[in-house]
Amino acid sequence: MDSGDGPVGGPRVDRFVQLLATSQRPVFLYALSLVHNPTDAEEILQETNLVLWRKFDQYEPGTDFVRWACRVAYFEVLKYREKRAGSEKLFSNEFIEALAVEADTRIDHADARREALGRCMGKLSERDRRLVTRRYRPGATTRSVAEALGRSVQGTRKALHRIRAALLGCIERTLAMEERRI
Repeated sequence: MDSGDGPVGGPRVDRFVQLLATSQRPVFLYALSLVHNPTDAEEILQETNLVLWRKFDQYEPGTDFVRWACRVAYFEVLKYREKRAGSEKLFSNEFIEALAVEADTRIDHADARREALGRCMGKLSERDRRLVTRRYRPGATTRSVAEALGRSVQGTRKALHRIRAALLGCIERTLAMEERRI
């Protein structure tokens, strides 16, 4: 059902744009991990975006868009390397495949850590959760949060350190328990 022109229709286009926007950094980092040159990775990302648009009808809603986009990026890396075949190739395609497998593993690990963080944030007291949420808003600093809450900067810094340590411990325990289940 791929007409070559990409998706058509308001909500579907909006969904594509939303998914694409949230995937740009991870897909760029994935491509960079395979080519080790930011300019090349950016070019590959742009080509990947075009392919994602053309093939969006093949994307299965509810599945991991970033994983799908990274798979498309992998093939774009291979095509990019073929186009540059006249240039010296530093790595074999087999080595690039090994890098891709490692990058996929890192994506899985990052996803698991992000999910664990979400669960651990839910275990914090409302006060601690609000403090962390305020601190990590765009443009916020420890000083600005302390001033907004009428607290000392040093006290706010200590509270954030305590909360971060608790979150890290919770994340590590959560991941360890999940690892034992597997």
